[in-house]
Amino acid sequence: MALLINLKKNLLIVLVIIAWLVPGNMARADDCDEARRWFSKGLDLLDDSKREASCYQKAIELCPDFFEAHNRLGEVYKSWGEYDLAIKEFEQAGENPLFAEPHNNLGEIYRMQGEYDLAAEEFKEAIRIKPDFREAQNQLKYVNKKLGKYDSMVRMPQRERIPISVFTRIPGMTLPKGKFLVDFQYEYFEQKGNLKGDVAPYLTKVDVHKWILGIRYGLSSNFTVGLIPKYFLKKAEIDIEHLNMDAEPQVDGFGDTVLLTKYRLWKTGKTNISAFHILSIPTGDDEATGKSHGIERRIPLSSGGFDFTPGIATTTVKGPFTIQSNVSYTIRTGGQLGDQFNYNFALVLPLFYNFISSMELNYRWQDNSSMRQEYQIKLGRPPEERETYKVTVSEEAGHTLFLSPGLHVFLTKGFKVELGAKIPIIKQDDKDALVEDTIFHVGLMKYFF
Repeated sequence: MALLINLKKNLLIVLVIIAWLVPGNMARADDCDEARRWFSKGLDLLDDSKREASCYQKAIELCPDFFEAHNRLGEVYKSWGEYDLAIKEFEQAGENPLFAEPHNNLGEIYRMQGEYDLAAEEFKEAIRIKPDFREAQNQLKYVNKKLGKYDSMVRMPQRERIPISVFTRIPGMTLPKGKFLVDFQYEYFEQKGNLKGDVAPYLTKVDVHKWILGIRYGLSSNFTVGLIPKYFLKKAEIDIEHLNMDAEPQVDGFGDTVLLTKYRLWKTGKTNISAFHILSIPTGDDEATGKSHGIERRIPLSSGGFDFTPGIATTTVKGPFTIQSNVSYTIRTGGQLGDQFNYNFALVLPLFYNFISSMELNYRWQDNSSMRQEYQIKLGRPPEERETYKVTVSEEAGHTLFLSPGLHVFLTKGFKVELGAKIPIIKQDDKDALVEDTIFHVGLMKYFF
């Protein structure tokens, strides 16, 4: 008898412990069976009504871990526009590690709310659970396009993954109809040379800061137009040896404005070929004058004439590489600068998530040019006098070749940051031309898709 009493006590203790460990909301098997019947009643309605929602609510009351009921109730709430309630239900349903649909539904709500980063994470999770989930793949494609993450899209058409290189900026692709691309660039470089003038050899160096705003728009899927104004700050260092004078006159203001038109001639899934034309409009002051230490020097901000540049651009994809090139010839009408031939070639390769590297060759041939310069020099002896020196600065025709590495970083909301350096490896003799040293480039691009 004592043994039986002890067994009863021990059994009672075990039952108390089990009751304490088991959550109060854990459903019994028969409750979950009843919950499935309520879930089936809701599916029979399938009209996003309050009655349908109440069926799922009843199912969840009976069986709180009924993930399918949570997911379907969330879909009903989403159809009502009750996104907070829907998110709560989808999160509950998503606790099932094998259930992909709640993550797709969550991603869709975040997409509608403009939370593209959160949406992308949910779509990726849905695809991880269910690799052939076509709806989630299409949704991820869309939000990645919004984020500008073209290199990381899932099963995307190759043409939409193609980046624009740093200095070979005119690709073979055109923008989709009605879509914008806006970019802002900053460049810094030095020009220097020991040029020949009418009076004496003329040693000069010019520090150039250039800001460029580019706005491109797809008039049709094959025809893109662009407007590209430029702003300059130029500071010259003048060393006139025979007068023992050294000065740094400076000017700033708008330079030429570029009007771009581009028409796509041919494309396949991996290759685009376009014809383009750049019209350079002299909107800047070609008579801008800077003053320093008694010296006034003309430092043009504009070419002083209309420049016409027809060209051809191509882009193709070969495996992981994107190959981009363009060739053009500039016809100048200002009468001071010579015509110019340009060929650019870029090889672009993804490094890892959202990072893309590029390597470019940029070739330029420039014809002979000459520019009339005037220097007014304050001599400083009483009575105060000024002398004017008129000099024709000549540049010989020559070739320049740049090697240009670059890095592209895709950010959220369709932004891309680009960094690059344009390094001259073959250039004209400093004694015959005003040539650039390394050009440093920083850019920010925004896709409006």
